[in-house]
Amino acid sequence: MKKRLNWWTRFTNRISQSVRWQLGLRVAAPELEAGDDASITSFYNSRVTDCGFLSDPAHYEYPRAKWVLDRVQGGTLLEIGCGNGGMTRLLASRVDRVVALDISEPSLEELKRLGLKNVETVRTLVEHYQPDHLFDWIVMSEVLEHVRRPEQVVCRCFEWLAPGGTLLITTPHGHWESNEHLHEFDLSTFCRILTATNAEVIKLGYLRDSGNRRRWLVGEITAPVNLPTPLPNRRQIIKERRRRSAVWA
Repeated sequence: MKKRLNWWTRFTNRISQSVRWQLGLRVAAPELEAGDDASITSFYNSRVTDCGFLSDPAHYEYPRAKWVLDRVQGGTLLEIGCGNGGMTRLLASRVDRVVALDISEPSLEELKRLGLKNVETVRTLVEHYQPDHLFDWIVMSEVLEHVRRPEQVVCRCFEWLAPGGTLLITTPHGHWESNEHLHEFDLSTFCRILTATNAEVIKLGYLRDSGNRRRWLVGEITAPVNLPTPLPNRRQIIKERRRRSAVWA
């Protein structure tokens, strides 16, 4: 019975994907859409995620690398979705220490061969990562569209920031032809995800590519230096007024 259900699920997924492809909508690889941890891990272990182009100023994706680098300086940094280290080696020269996280073992092996002394690699899904310290910077560039629950992942990462630390996010604006993207965002949906955190400062907007197109959405969210003092709610105000009235009586 279970095999029949699995066959039927795969069949209906294929039909759905075919229809969406014909309509020009987002279609992800079956391993990602079906999406248990094992299938996702196997998918990304099957190849190297090449990020070497990010250091080339002539490449159309260079503006997003520059946007991140212009904001990072000093301290400890967590890079989520580091691939083979194209961005990691740029970040490593700007901070004291980098933890580079990815699920792809072949990609991490290429990163290790770069010999970056202040970089530690971690192989896991971001949903399973448990850091043993907080970070001054967290970079999540072109990752949000790949995860199953973007809002939960952003809120989870935000909790790993040191007081006053900053989470930097870039993600494609709208539809891109990619079998790895589980989500598409516009400015409104991107804003809702960022404002779900307990951030002190939130900056977001568009980032243009070398052809002057609004290619990415970018977000910069900063953790409070001190825990925020909650404002009183209506019930607290009523309770306090009653207490004062009792004292005066």
